Amino acid sequence: MSCKDPYIESLHGFGYNVIRLPRADVRPLHLLAKEADGLDRIGELATVLRAGADVPLPKIAENTRMAAISGGRTGDLSLGMGVSVLGSVIGAMGGSKLGLDAVYRDAESVTFEFPDVLEDRVEIARLDQYLADADVSPFAAHVAKLLDADQLFVTTAVLKATKITVEARRSKNARLDVSVPEIQKAVGGNVRVGVKGDVASKVTYEGKTPLAFAFQAVRLFYEDGHYQRFELLIDSTTMVRGLPGRSPAALLGEGAFVRLREN
Repeated sequence: MSCKDPYIESLHGFGYNVIRLPRADVRPLHLLAKEADGLDRIGELATVLRAGADVPLPKIAENTRMAAISGGRTGDLSLGMGVSVLGSVIGAMGGSKLGLDAVYRDAESVTFEFPDVLEDRVEIARLDQYLADADVSPFAAHVAKLLDADQLFVTTAVLKATKITVEARRSKNARLDVSVPEIQKAVGGNVRVGVKGDVASKVTYEGKTPLAFAFQAVRLFYEDGHYQRFELLIDSTTMVRGLPGRSPAALLGEGAFVRLREN
C-alpha cells in the first residue's frame, strides 16, 4: 500500500498509523520496546511501570463510534498480496482462508475498506500524570535500561472493526463479480458473508471479534529512572505490515518500517 493511498492519508489526518494486517490483540496501554530494527511487546504498561500512591492507571474508553473515518478504503492491492491479507484477516476472525485463491482467481486486484469503526482510547493527559507518579518495577532491570535509552513506547488509541469489505477488480476499470455462496463455503460459519444477491463485486466479511487496524502511540523519555516527558509519534510513512510466513511488521520508528516481533 502506498503512503499516498487516500485511506492511509485519511487515517494520518486523524493522527493514526496503519496496521496492515488487522489483529485482535492490539489495544491501548501496551508497552513496546525498540530493539535494533524492531519493536518487541513487553506486556502491559502497569506490569513494568507500577502505579504510584496518587494516580491510578488511566481507564480505557472503549467502543467510541468513529463515523467520520468509517468507509475509508485502501488502494488496490495485487491479487497475490490482497488474497494473503484477506486470508490473514479471515483467519483472525476465526474463519478459513482455504479456497479464497479459487474464489478470486480471475481478479487482478482487490480493495479493502473498514465500515462501522470503533475506537478504544486513553486520555494522554492522564497517562502523563500516571507516568509521573509511577515507579519502575525493581524486577525490570532490562526495561529500566530501555527507559533511559528512550526506547519504550505506549499505545494510546486503537481503531477497530468487526467487518472488512473487499471489492475485486478484473482490471482497473472493471469490477469482478464473485460467488457469495462459494465464499461462504470457503470461509466457514464463524465468518458472516454479507451482500445482496448471490453474486457481487463488493463483499463484506464480518467476524465476532473486533480487529484493530490503526493505532496511536507515544514515545517515553526517562532520565536516571525518572519520567521526563512523552512525544507523540506520527509518521506519515509508518504502517504495521506482515504477510504469512513473515513476522508481523512495523509499528513505529524513525524509518518507514520497524519490525514488530511476536512473543
